Amino acid sequence: MIKSPDIRFWWESSLYSYTQVFFSKNKWLGALLVLITFFDWRTGLSGLLAVVLANMLVLMLGFDRRQIAAGSYGFNPLLVGLGMGVFFQPNAAFYVVLAVAVLLTVLLTIGLSGVLAKYGLPYLSLPFLLGIWALLLASREFEALGLSERGVYILNELYASGDIWLVNVYNWFNHSNIPEAILIYLRSLGAIMFQFNALSGLVIAIGLLIYSRIAFSLSILSFLAAYLFYYFIGADIDSLGYSYIGFNFILSGIAVGGFFLVPSKSAYAWALVLVLPMVLLTAAMGSIFALAQLSIYSLPFNVVVLTFLYVLKLRPQPDARPEEVTLQLYSPEKNLYEKLSNSKRYANYKWAAIGLPFFGEWQVSQGHKGAYTHRDAWQEAWDFVIVDAANQQYQNRGDYLEDYYCYNKPVLAAADGVVEEVVDGIEDNPVGDNNPYNNWGNSVVLHHGYQLYSQVSHLKAGSIKVRKGDVVRKGDVLGHCGNSGRSPYPHLHFQIQATPYVGSKTLKYPLSTYLEKSNGKLSFRFFDYPQQGSVIKAVETDRLLTQAFHFIPGRKMVFEVTEGGRSRQVTWQVNTDIFNNSYIACLESGARAYFVNDGTLHYFTLYKGRRNTLLYYYFLAAYKVLLGYYPELTIREPYPLYLLAPGGWRYLHDFTAPFFRYMEAGYTLRYEERPDDLTAESMTLHSQAELSSWGRVRKSWHFSL
Repeated sequence: MIKSPDIRFWWESSLYSYTQVFFSKNKWLGALLVLITFFDWRTGLSGLLAVVLANMLVLMLGFDRRQIAAGSYGFNPLLVGLGMGVFFQPNAAFYVVLAVAVLLTVLLTIGLSGVLAKYGLPYLSLPFLLGIWALLLASREFEALGLSERGVYILNELYASGDIWLVNVYNWFNHSNIPEAILIYLRSLGAIMFQFNALSGLVIAIGLLIYSRIAFSLSILSFLAAYLFYYFIGADIDSLGYSYIGFNFILSGIAVGGFFLVPSKSAYAWALVLVLPMVLLTAAMGSIFALAQLSIYSLPFNVVVLTFLYVLKLRPQPDARPEEVTLQLYSPEKNLYEKLSNSKRYANYKWAAIGLPFFGEWQVSQGHKGAYTHRDAWQEAWDFVIVDAANQQYQNRGDYLEDYYCYNKPVLAAADGVVEEVVDGIEDNPVGDNNPYNNWGNSVVLHHGYQLYSQVSHLKAGSIKVRKGDVVRKGDVLGHCGNSGRSPYPHLHFQIQATPYVGSKTLKYPLSTYLEKSNGKLSFRFFDYPQQGSVIKAVETDRLLTQAFHFIPGRKMVFEVTEGGRSRQVTWQVNTDIFNNSYIACLESGARAYFVNDGTLHYFTLYKGRRNTLLYYYFLAAYKVLLGYYPELTIREPYPLYLLAPGGWRYLHDFTAPFFRYMEAGYTLRYEERPDDLTAESMTLHSQAELSSWGRVRKSWHFSL
C-alpha cells in the first residue's frame, strides 16, 4: 500500500532513474537527460510515464523506498518506455501496452536482481533487453499498435519541439566538417536514450563532463578503441553509424573503468581491453539477431561486463588489481578519492580491535621476525619489557626476578573473548636460565571469535586468575608477568593466532590503538605493528573528551548559527542505519556525517550532503579525535580530496587522478594546554584542514572545538 510519499521522493526517484543509465546520481545530468528525451515530446512522455508507473508498482509491492528513490527499479522501464515512444504511434492501445510492458520489466528487474545478487552481480540493462524484445516480437500481432514514422521526418519533429533554431543546429551538425568518428560517437551517446542524432549526444556529453571527468574520458577512450579496432580488422565502420551499437563500448568503458572498479591505470586498461571481445560479440550477435529482425541493443555490453565482474569475484585475492569498489558513491571521482584516503587511514584495519595486554609503558624487546625466537611460523609475535630512563630492564644488578620492572606486573585481556586454554604450574626460571621443555611457560589463550585468538605467555606461576571457559572483557587481569618457560629474563610474550592451542603458528595482525614514544616525541598508532625497540602504551581516555564525543542514538543537539548578522537554529540528531552505522543527521539540510567511536577514538568516515552546512564544518573540524588528553600529540589524517577541493580547482586534476595526483587534502589536530586541574569543565581543541597542490598549501580552514 502506498503511504503518500512526499513530492521529493517522486522527483528524485524519477530523475535518478534517468541518471542510473549512466551509473550516476547527478541531478544536473538527470535534468539534461530528461530534456533530450523531450526533443520528441511523445518519446519523452512515454519514458517519463514508464518511470513513474514503475516506481509506483515497486512501492506498492513494498520494496525499499531508498532503492526506489535511487532509481534502481526505474531505469530499465525507462528504456523500454523510450523505445516504445520511438517505435509506435501513441493511441489508447499504445498506453495500455506500455503499462503492461512496464509491469513485465519491473518483474524482470526484481527477479533478476534476486538471482544475480547471489553472485554479487548487478542486473544492468538485462530487464530492458528482455522487455523490449518481448514487446517487439509480440507487437507484430498487435494491429492496434501503429508503427511510428516520426524518425523519417526528423526536421519536422525538431521544428515542432524547438522551432527553427533546433533545425538550424541539426543542419549545422550534419553539414559541418566535424570528423566522422566524433559524429558517430555523439550519435552513439544519443542512442543510449533513443535519440538518434548528434545534437542529443552533444548534450549528453556535456552532462557527462559535468557529472564526471573520469566517466567522460572513459566514454571517449573506449569508443575510440572500438573505432580503431573496427578499422584495423577491416570491419564495416559505417555500421557504427547507422546501427548506433557504439553505445555498448561507451557504457562498458564507464562501467568497468569508473563505476565497478576504482579508477586507476589497470581499470582504464581493462576498460579498453574489454572493447575488443565486445566488438567480436557485437558482430556475432548482430548476425544471429538479424534472423529474428531484432536489434541487439546493449546485449554485448551486458554479456562482457557481467562476465568480467564474475571473473573478478573468483579471484583468490579480492584486493588484487584492478580493485573493485566496495563503497559505491555513484561518482568515479568520489570512489577514487575515498579509496585513496581510506587506503591510508585504514591501511591495516581489521574487524576485531586487539589492544595492548598491559598497563603503562612497555618496550618491544623483540618484534616480528626477531633475531632470537620469533622465526619461521612463529615470527609474527612480540616480546615486551619495562625499561627505565637509562633503557635498563632492571634495578640493582638484575640478579633477581624482582629486580626486573615488568616482573609481577598485571597482564590483561587485549580484547573481549572467552578463555580457550590455560597452562599454569610451571615455576619461574632464575635469571639467566630457561626451561626448553615447557617452551611457552604459563600461558592463557583467548578466543575473540571468527578463528581469531590471542596468547600471552611466560606468566608467573600461580598468578593466573581465569579458567577455561571464562568470559573476559578487554582490560580484565589474566595473570602477572613472570619468567616461566623458555625465558632467561622476565618478559611478556604476546601473539595473535588462528588456532586455539598454546604455541600455535602466529598470525600477522595489527594492534588497534596505542601511543608510541620515539626520539622524545609521542605519536598515535591506529591498527599498526609496534617495531622492536619502540616504547608503547595504551591510551588513557579523558573524561571531558569522552563526554563531548559520546553520541548516543536518539540524541538531539540544537545550535544557534549566526551568519551575515542573521541567526537561525540548526538541529542535529544521532541515528543508526540498518547496517548499524552511526551518523549525525542535520534535520534542516538532510546532510549526514557517519562516525565511529570505539571508546578510545572518535573519527568520521563519510559525509553526505551540502558543503555549506554547520555539520560539514564540524565533520572537517572533528575528523579524527583521540579521546585522551595529550598536549604534545599531533593527529594527522588525509581527507578525500573532493571534500575540500571545489569543482573548478579539481576538474583538471580529475582527468589525471587515476594515473598521478598533484593535489591532496589533509587534517591536523592539536590539544591546547590546560591547567593541571582535574576539576576543569572545559578544554579546547585546535584543528586545521589544508588543500595543497604541487606541495604548496593553496587554502586552509582553522577550527576551534
